[in-house]
Amino acid sequence: MSRCMQAMSKILALAACCAVMAGCAGTGGIDCSADWYSIGQRDGRLGADSQAERYAARCSGQVDRQRYEEGLSAGLAMRPRIPSF
Repeated sequence: MSRCMQAMSKILALAACCAVMAGCAGTGGIDCSADWYSIGQRDGRLGADSQAERYAARCSGQVDRQRYEEGLSAGLAMRPRIPSF
């Protein structure tokens, strides 16, 4: 096989790997049939604003927003409070 053909096959293999990886990253690691309370709680513990709209866009609207928001509130309540002086 010529050098040109070897280079072309490497490029095609790399492109295929990139396409597979991009497909896996499409939902950002969120299982669209997930426990939305737990995801909200995690986001709240991290101090994030509500991500329900982003998750809905990734999951074709299949988000239990009420459970997510309940979890978000619970997670925010778990965050340590900074004492005021």
